[in-house]
Amino acid sequence: MKRIDVLCIGYACWDLNFQIEESPGPDEKIRASSLISEGGGPAANAAYCINRLGGKAAFAGRLGNDALGEAHFLELTKVGVDTSCILREDTATSISSIQVNKKGQRTLVNYREPPSTNKLEFGSFQPACLLMDGFEWEASKEALKKFPHIPSILDAGSLNDFTRSLANQVSHLVASSSFARDITNSDRAEDWTNQLASMAPNIAITCGERGVYWKSKTGEQGHLAARKVKALDTNGAGDIFHAAFALALTRGLKFLNCLEWANEVAAASVVREGARSSCPSYADVTPLKSNQSNASS
Repeated sequence: MKRIDVLCIGYACWDLNFQIEESPGPDEKIRASSLISEGGGPAANAAYCINRLGGKAAFAGRLGNDALGEAHFLELTKVGVDTSCILREDTATSISSIQVNKKGQRTLVNYREPPSTNKLEFGSFQPACLLMDGFEWEASKEALKKFPHIPSILDAGSLNDFTRSLANQVSHLVASSSFARDITNSDRAEDWTNQLASMAPNIAITCGERGVYWKSKTGEQGHLAARKVKALDTNGAGDIFHAAFALALTRGLKFLNCLEWANEVAAASVVREGARSSCPSYADVTPLKSNQSNASS
């Protein structure tokens, strides 16, 4: 069996990250000040970042047999991500155009072809943690059945049938404020926490500058303030937060300590341009210490 820290299951695309002064209006043309062209997708980015942070991840997802798919594949292999679970298909690799203005705010346009019915396989992995973004629903359900006794995380970026279903099956639900708002029909953080805590044992809601609201299976709950940094580009910060959180879980840290370290890593990313390329390395952040006696699953 091949032991890894995190098996990341989900979406992969190619990102075109444009830096702009202001978002354009209707019929308006603008010129970008910079362009970063790189691989993207929540689960794929997480796998990349876990390896950048000193862990060992595998990515299970789909890439096209085209130039962008090959470029993405090479990015993952360059940092040591195990790519044996990637399914290469005769379809175009998904692509996203992302515009980030001077306030660090982003707009995104994505194109992806319908996925094939080909199944993802997990080989002979023995992961310490699962991280899923909801895009590969069938594969995620299979992984939860195959590895029932390890921590499992859902990166719930938006509410849909797949994230709603998986949210009730994982040990750790780490959601965006938009997911929490949509599922509760409320703008109150208290409502978010109560509703999500009824779905999963451990929950966290990331709210950008508003920080993180959380509740653990022990009944402890609270609010973690956002790090005070001048954000240059928030694109990819959520993916990086999930990656750091997952890696911290594999080291046996308590739930709140995992969130604190993920918060630090994500804050270190938003002061740089790009999404995947903004992920700090293990040398850029506080060293992650193991504490297996405090493992939270």
